Amino acid sequence: MLFRTFISTVAAAPSSPTPRSSAERHTVDKPTLTHLFMQHYQANRLLWEAVMTLDDAQFMQPLMEGRPSIYTQIVEMVANENLWVNYLWHGQVEFLQPCQLPTRACICCEWDALEEELLDFLDELTPADLEERIAPGFLNHVVRLSVGESLLQVVQQAAESRRRLWDDLRYFGFTVAPASSSIS
Repeated sequence: MLFRTFISTVAAAPSSPTPRSSAERHTVDKPTLTHLFMQHYQANRLLWEAVMTLDDAQFMQPLMEGRPSIYTQIVEMVANENLWVNYLWHGQVEFLQPCQLPTRACICCEWDALEEELLDFLDELTPADLEERIAPGFLNHVVRLSVGESLLQVVQQAAESRRRLWDDLRYFGFTVAPASSSIS
């Protein structure tokens, strides 16, 4: 579900058949993007600390009003980011499935590896790389985003996923998400 939301968000992003001028593009520099991802990962760790306090039944059970389980939402969140890191850095499309992340330990290991991989990827990017236009075929739309815009979308989608997860965690007695669990 989150992947479909992410795809519709990206597909709705403005695109142009002809390259836009640099003044019209949404540009971001590498230090700002790195800082944003560091905040993103800190927010993920705060969320994970809360998730780890749930018992297995709470973690796995579907929620009220047809909402997917916390487990399912976390797996989709990791899978979305993994998809984009693999596509942008390696040119491969890989969408992780729940069977690949059957336990919290597996999820935690994948999330840690993903953080390390993304920060390594950011470290290797040049300003020209950030401006490179891409048209991911898996979007089923002709959308041309820069690598930098794509990475900003990853952070935005993850922030929205975290917000929904914190809302769902209220069901288990969590009253408020820590202020630093979202990125402004």
